Order: sequence, then structure tokens, then C-alpha cells
Amino acid sequence: MIIFYILSIAAIASAALAASTKNLLHSTLWLTFLVIDVAGIFFYLEDFFISAVQVLVYAGAIITLILTSVMLSRRYQDEE
Repeated sequence: MIIFYILSIAAIASAALAASTKNLLHSTLWLTFLVIDVAGIFFYLEDFFISAVQVLVYAGAIITLILTSVMLSRRYQDEE
């Protein structure tokens, strides 16, 4: 039960930091930690399929897409 509380507190902290950070790269990294924390909660609750989907789809695809778009838009922002 203590693992659930640790993962829950880490998820809440990651969500708060992702929402409050002004740097988009740091916000995306905190969002990645949030996705991993939520996947850990699903794994602890013995829902292995949802945990694997959470990591593969969100951390593997969507976070990569967000990071790529942030890094590509930063190049154009620095030139101005």
C-alpha cells in the first residue's frame, strides 16, 4: 500500500510541475514522469495491459511527438 501512496504523490507532484513550469522542454519531461507514475500505479493494481499501453502509447509516441515539435519550434524561435 505504501508503494501506491508514493506513486500517487509522485504523480501529483509531476502534474503540478508540468503545469507550472514555463520551459516547454521541462514541462514535457515532467509529463513523461507523470505518465510513468500512472503506469506504475496501474502495474501495482495488477492491470498489466493498461500499464504497458500507457508506457508504449503515451511515453513512446505522444511524448516523443511533443518533444519533437517543441525542439523544432525552438529553432525558429531562436532565429527571430
